[in-house]
Amino acid sequence: MKQILISLVCVFLTCTSVFAQTQAKDEIPESKSKSVEFLKADGTFLVKEFYDLQKVKGVECQVLIMTNVVTGKKMGCLRLETNYRSQYSSDSYIGTLDADELDACIQSLEYIKNTLLPSSPEIYTEAEYKTNDGVKFGAYCNKGKWTAFVYTKGYTSRSAEFLGADNIDSFIEVMRQAKSLISEKIA
Repeated sequence: MKQILISLVCVFLTCTSVFAQTQAKDEIPESKSKSVEFLKADGTFLVKEFYDLQKVKGVECQVLIMTNVVTGKKMGCLRLETNYRSQYSSDSYIGTLDADELDACIQSLEYIKNTLLPSSPEIYTEAEYKTNDGVKFGAYCNKGKWTAFVYTKGYTSRSAEFLGADNIDSFIEVMRQAKSLISEKIA
């Protein structure tokens, strides 16, 4: 009887663990990024070149140039990485901005800096730009005070970095550099 009870508990714990892992996987949205799809393609031989740009607050910025050696096709993106540390764990989160998303993201950041941050709405207000890979740039206003942010993975607050106006200027400059470098290396 004791062995049956122990066996049932083991089966229950195994099933619960498998269900929890399956459920956790379902919560992470699938990327729609062209660059991520390019990286995931099966049957390809890729050369990846990483060009470091300046770090903005806690966000490491790189341009990634990928070349499919067989077809000769090239693609570039801006790669952002944040790190989360607690006394129990540490994680890194990487998000990408496809080259064709950079202009819209720059415009969004300029709008946040020039229009939103100087304003003082009376109600709670949010604004955000979300990329195909789930990177989010935005700001929210609570009680008349704006807070700007970037999430390298929009589904978790662990990937967040909160920004001041000077950080927004730095991100705009990084995106302009990335756009120029991608154009130069892809041509």
